[in-house]
Amino acid sequence: MVFDPSVYTEFRYLDVRIDATSFTCEFDYELVGEGVRESFTERLALTPVRSSDDVDWPRVRGIAVLLGAVMGLSYYKAAAPGTYAIAVEGMTQAGAEYLRQAIRHGMAEFAYRNELPGLLEPEIVLEKGPSQPWSAESHITPTGDPLVPIGGGKDSVVSVELLAAARMHPVQFAVNPNKIMYRVARIKGYPLISATRTLDPSILEINSSGGLNGHIPVTAINSLIAILQARLVGFGPVVMSLEASASEPTLWWEGEPVNHQWSKSEDAEALLHDVLGPQAGLGAGSYFSLLRPYSELQIARHFAALTEYHPVITSCNRAFRLGVDDGRWCGDCDKCRFIFLLLSPFMPATVLTRMFADNLLDNPKHLEGYRALLGLHDHRPFECVGEQAESMVALTWVAHQSEWRNAVVVRSLREEIPELEHAHPDLELQVLGHRDSRGLLPNSYSSLGQVLA
Repeated sequence: MVFDPSVYTEFRYLDVRIDATSFTCEFDYELVGEGVRESFTERLALTPVRSSDDVDWPRVRGIAVLLGAVMGLSYYKAAAPGTYAIAVEGMTQAGAEYLRQAIRHGMAEFAYRNELPGLLEPEIVLEKGPSQPWSAESHITPTGDPLVPIGGGKDSVVSVELLAAARMHPVQFAVNPNKIMYRVARIKGYPLISATRTLDPSILEINSSGGLNGHIPVTAINSLIAILQARLVGFGPVVMSLEASASEPTLWWEGEPVNHQWSKSEDAEALLHDVLGPQAGLGAGSYFSLLRPYSELQIARHFAALTEYHPVITSCNRAFRLGVDDGRWCGDCDKCRFIFLLLSPFMPATVLTRMFADNLLDNPKHLEGYRALLGLHDHRPFECVGEQAESMVALTWVAHQSEWRNAVVVRSLREEIPELEHAHPDLELQVLGHRDSRGLLPNSYSSLGQVLA
């Protein structure tokens, strides 16, 4: 049957059930219109590594309630109705405001690419009324080993290495891990624990039969899952690997920024950091990104020296699609092009070509992709790629290196952009300078990344 998004007027977040024995959660939702109703249940299985008697269940529930609201965007987006009703007890006003921002900014790309009239701003209705926030005096800052979400790529590898060098004993964490993540996690030998997120299968049918589809703030969802897992187990803070470059908008639309990486941005990090206090009684230092002060180029420079990871990492998103368990670099997407360019100033062409199974800078089919990364198209790609300035600096550097200078793409861009023949100290300062992280990075962690500067 054809799914008609226009007939649905309300999305409802109905319930969250937490099993204290198995450490599983179930979340119930429905899309409602006149005479129509679609129901969904999502299941989340976390790693149980201690007795339920030791769990701080009130804080766990506070996190789970907020997680369920943001996780619901996987189903809300099928029709994107004008009302998002929360029938679950435990949502604070701060939590509702966080959800509003996650929809408005975390789904800005969704609105733009589905040609909606503007950014999504549904009415958020707390049917049970807003819950009382946790008082500032009750907030706790978790101590213990840091939980580090990993994705199989270079950024989380650098975080784990920095923490290991400081003898902080990181515990690695992944949502729905595949073979890539397990291989990367084994390199250093620190434990990997996981959570399994199981979508309601009916949403896949709806997506293929007329439902609206597109990008949602997945990093926000995975961050909350990590925070939930950390509190169930009793770890210290959740330490993310989100860099400064993620904050640059992909484009501007009707006067509004549209950022494919919004939930990786500094604004999103600050919003989640701040809501954890009133929503779950978690104080400053519970959630932060270790790499926020640094650019992708600085991180890539450090990663290039970690040679044991070169054969196993993959940042290509095509390797992480549903149904793909052991993909590698596809060599034909914007993410592959960007990572190849970032690493090229710091790694020999033979090594990088072996990693990607192609020399992307010496293949003419990639020229337009690199032009887009440099800002020569209408906007940057809708992909997790860094700033235009980073691409320009990296390309300027390789344009002066003998083994890259005459590669097909580099030679073509040198002819098109004569500025590549000259140094750009202002751009280099912008890309390589230390950036403030709004005080979100605790003092005990702030010095760990100085080796990247």
